[in-house]
Amino acid sequence: MKFPITRESLQAFDYAKEQEEVKEEEIQKQLTLILERLCKEFQQAMPSNSKEKRFVWNGLRNITRFNTNLIEPINTPLEVKSPLAYNSSKKDYVPIFIDKLKEVFIGCDIIIDPLRTYLIIDWS
Repeated sequence: MKFPITRESLQAFDYAKEQEEVKEEEIQKQLTLILERLCKEFQQAMPSNSKEKRFVWNGLRNITRFNTNLIEPINTPLEVKSPLAYNSSKKDYVPIFIDKLKEVFIGCDIIIDPLRTYLIIDWS
C-alpha cells in the first residue's frame, strides 16, 4: 500500500491485487540486487577480460530460480527469507533481467547459453 492514500483507493482496495504488487516490487528489488552483484563481478574481472573483450557470468541461475517457487538471491548475507519471497506464478524473469542489463551495458551483445546457466557480455 502506498501512502498517502485516498478514500477512493481505500474503498476500491483489493487485497489480492495489493499482494501481487508487493511481490512484483520485491522481485524488482531482487533483480536490481543481482544486477549490482553482476556489475561488481564485472569490475573485478575487467583486468583479465579486457583482452578477450567479453565477460562470462555464471549467475544466471539466480534469475531462473525466480521461475520456480522461490526467489532466492545467492551470495546475500541475509539468512532470513522474506515471506514475500514466494512467487506462485511461473513468470520468466530472464528477459526482464536482460533488458535491465542492456540498459547498463549499452551496445554490448548479451548471449545466453541454451541451458540458461550463464551469460556472456561481449563488447568486441
